[in-house]
Order: sequence, then structure tokens, then C-alpha cells
Amino acid sequence: MDTEFGKLQWQCRRGMKELDFLLVRYLRDRYGQAASDERAAFADFLELPDPDIARYLLAGDVPSDSRQAELCRHLLQSN
Repeated sequence: MDTEFGKLQWQCRRGMKELDFLLVRYLRDRYGQAASDERAAFADFLELPDPDIARYLLAGDVPSDSRQAELCRHLLQSN
């Protein structure tokens, strides 16, 4: 899991401080206890372009994909 965690940690670095903070905090605080489907949703979420991630986490848009919508709720609840 250390290799997977390191890869995800690197992918959390988006170049926008606000996104980096939200994504890394989720990875550090929740990812280890998350169910496998939530982990998969997080990995898929990190594949999205930065503007989409920013829309979902900073502008309040809700993803049409229900797994990603639930993940965004978890990401934002970490605040």
C-alpha cells in the first residue's frame, strides 16, 4: 500500500494550494479507512482535469457520477 499511497499523494499535488490541501488531507485522514469502492472513486477522481476538480470542490458544482458526488461530500466534510 505504501507504493499506492505515494502515487496517490503525488497525484494530489495539483498546483493549486486549496485543492492540494483538500486532497492531501483526505488521503492522510480518511483514505486508509475508506471502503474499496471509495478508494477507487478517489483514484478515478484524481484523473479528472484540474478545472473539474476545482469546480466540484471549490465552486460547489456536484458531479453527475454518484460515486464522485459522494466522494466530494467526504472531501469537503474533512474541513
